[in-house]
This record gives sequence, C-alpha cells and structure tokens, in this order.
Amino acid sequence: MNNISKLSKAVSLVLLTSTLLLSGCESANSSPDTEKKDIVVSIPVEAAKVSRGEISSTYRTTSTLEAKADAEVNSKATGIVQTLLVEEGDHVQAGQVLATLDTERQQLALAKGKADLGQLKSELERVEKMHQRKLVSTDVYDKLKWQVESLDASVRMQELALRDTKIIAPISGVIARRYAKVGQLITEFSSKALFHVVSQQYLEAVINLPEHQLTRAKVGQTAYLNFAGMPQLQAKIIRISPVVDATTGTARVTIGVQNDDLSLKAGMFAQIELQYDTKAAALLVPKRAVLAMDNSSSVFVVKDGKVLRKAVKTGYENDAMIEITDGITEGEEVVTAGQASLKDASTVTVIASNS
Repeated sequence: MNNISKLSKAVSLVLLTSTLLLSGCESANSSPDTEKKDIVVSIPVEAAKVSRGEISSTYRTTSTLEAKADAEVNSKATGIVQTLLVEEGDHVQAGQVLATLDTERQQLALAKGKADLGQLKSELERVEKMHQRKLVSTDVYDKLKWQVESLDASVRMQELALRDTKIIAPISGVIARRYAKVGQLITEFSSKALFHVVSQQYLEAVINLPEHQLTRAKVGQTAYLNFAGMPQLQAKIIRISPVVDATTGTARVTIGVQNDDLSLKAGMFAQIELQYDTKAAALLVPKRAVLAMDNSSSVFVVKDGKVLRKAVKTGYENDAMIEITDGITEGEEVVTAGQASLKDASTVTVIASNS
C-alpha cells in the first residue's frame, strides 16, 4: 500500500509540473503576436457640390394690411333713424346717403325761422325808407339790419340741420360695420358711430425695419407680399420714417399695396419680403453645410474619402442656400449632414450627394 501511495503522488506531481510548463509557454508565445491594431471607422455623411446660381439679399418680416382711408360716420343732427339704405359689404361713393333721420323737428324750426326772417325783413324795408327821409336815426337802422343778418344766418343753420338728417358717406369705400338701427334715437352730441366705411382700393402695410437695415431700404423699392392661399403680390415702399425708435431700434417703413380688384381686405396678415439686391452667379452651398461658431463660419470639404475643415466667408442667404465669398471653390464637395461626428482628416463615406 505504501508503494502504491508513493507512486500515485509522484504521477500527480509530474502532471502538475507539466501543466505549469505548458501554460508558461503559451503565455510567452502569445504576448508579442496579439497586439491590437487601430480600427479605421468610416463615418457616413451627406454631401453636395459647390455650385453657382442666383441669390438675393432679403429681409423678411410680417405685418397687417391697413386701409389708407377709413371713417367712422357720425350724425350731426338729432333724430330717430327712419331708413337704412345700405348694409355691411355694400360699396358706396362719397356723398351717398347711407341713412335718414326723422325731420319734423328741423322742418318746424326752419319754418319758424323763415317766418321770423320775413317779418324782420319787412320791418327793415319800412325803416330803411324812413331812414332815407331822416325820420329814424342811423343807429336804429343799423341795429335792425344786423338783426336781419343774424336771423338770416340762423335760418341757414336750420337748413343745414335739416340736410344733416341725411347721413352721408364721407369717402368712397365699403361698409365695414353698420351700427345704426331703425328706430334708434340719435343725438348730435353722441360719440357712437352709425357706420364704419373703409376704402380698400389702396392698402398699406407698416413694418418696423431694424436700424442696420435702413441704409439698404429705399422709397420705391419692391416688396413681395405673401398671403395664405393667394399668389405672391408685388408692392412698393412709399414712406420711410426719418426717426428711429430708441426703445426698439427700428424705424417705420410703409408699403403701399394697390388693390383695384378688391381681393385683399384690411386686417389681412401678410408675410413681407424686401429684396435689396440680386447676384446672378454667386457661389452657393446648402445653408445646412455652414457651421457658425464664435462669429466665424466653416465647412467640411470631402476629398479622397476624408474631410478637411475650411474657414469661409458668407454673403447673401435665403431659406435654402447661402453665398460663399471666400474659402472654397466651385465644384468642391461639402458635407451637408453628419458634421457633428467629424473632425479634420476624418474618414467618411458619402451616402447621398446632391450635385
């Protein structure tokens, strides 16, 4: 038994030693041959060719159309509304009768005034004859003559009050609102309007132009107006305020809009674009290709499967494109999407290219 035990221990020792030697040899052999190599990752990007095209210098803003002429029509006479001759939406001409008031009070006052004036004129004729014969003094004659003139003026005022019972349109236009109702009592001291008349053949849009844009805006310059569901319209700058608002740093610019067909309405919301200048063959790239940071701009240019970041100077821009005035040349390919993962000399794969 002792010999068998000793033999078993010897075999175990030999096996253990062999295992350790083999492990050491494997470790020694593997360490120099399994060094990791750098893996090159190609970043997918979208790119576009630098091309030439037309671009304009523009300023965009919004405004609301306003009527150049509109009027709140009030009554200068007292009375009850008898007739309404127009309704909202009706087109009227200056001087057209819109409504009438009852005239009984004015007619009675006028009749009384004319009767008193006739009586006083007869008295004046009699006194004038007596004055010529030196039977009455000049002072009596003059006072009576002034009374006739005063009463004559009163009669003309009563005639005017009778005419004022007709409510007249002060301007040509369209009835925007009718406030008056038949049977309504109107007083000459009432501030409540009876009608609102708006002239819409010529409209205006007022915008507040930033101070740094003022040197580029000129009277007579074309402005483009866009309305929902309507084709683009052209208008003109007609006035530029000479004063800049110190609070907002802007100046009022008025745009005149001809509206002969009355397709536009006062109060409509307009998107306005002022075009200052146009370049026919500017060097253009998609706007999203330009990276702006710290008052500088740059683009990633693709060449031989890698990118190079180049500083550029920009010019005019619109919604989609931007002009490059320096830094790259026509025909180069610039990254338009995927820039966030890029740095100089990054390897890229262009998955979409807009030539």
